[in-house]
Amino acid sequence: MTETINRQSPIQQLLADRRPEWMSQTELPLVLRFQDEAAEESLMQRLGLCDFSGLPKLGLKGVEAGDWLRAQGVDVPNSTYETRRLSDGGWIGCLGKNEYLLESSPANEVVPTLNRRLHSESNRLLRVERQDASFLLTGSLAPGVLAQTCGINIAEASPGRLILTRVAGVSCVVLPDFLEETRAYRLWFDCSYAVYLWETLLNICAESGGDAIGVGVIIAATLP
Repeated sequence: MTETINRQSPIQQLLADRRPEWMSQTELPLVLRFQDEAAEESLMQRLGLCDFSGLPKLGLKGVEAGDWLRAQGVDVPNSTYETRRLSDGGWIGCLGKNEYLLESSPANEVVPTLNRRLHSESNRLLRVERQDASFLLTGSLAPGVLAQTCGINIAEASPGRLILTRVAGVSCVVLPDFLEETRAYRLWFDCSYAVYLWETLLNICAESGGDAIGVGVIIAATLP
């Protein structure tokens, strides 16, 4: 069943054309699943592409940014390109000196809370409007897809550390990670390239038996 969605992903129409099941009881434009759960779990382990562009994001800059985030209970990375998990399962990454990118999980708790506090408090922080698209490429064959599209050996990259590179010619921030024992790579990039990069990666995935997956199987894999 398609829910009423207030926000939209930059690839909203591409997703809608596949007639997915959307996440219910949320304003976030996230696909729960395209196929049955067993099929998507198999794809996640082999080769799956998931759109997370609808997740709330926040950019913060300023000499007080790190201290302010710590005061809000956020585990702040200590150095550039390091990441930490947010309490709702999302991510915070350090992009440079006193500069941070935060993205909530589908639980949608931390970033909205921080946004409300930023608007209600007087501070010297610079709030950066982040409209990044974000995809998640998963599975044992995911490194091979990136090997075809990326100029560095991403398979040897350290999990949990951000990489600035190009994927299919698009400047991306890439975060290598694991979903249980499954390789996963988070990509953040300019949303104006979202349609191009989705279609490019999905075509490459299809050549190896991969396909689009929804966030439901990802959420299930990250539950304790």
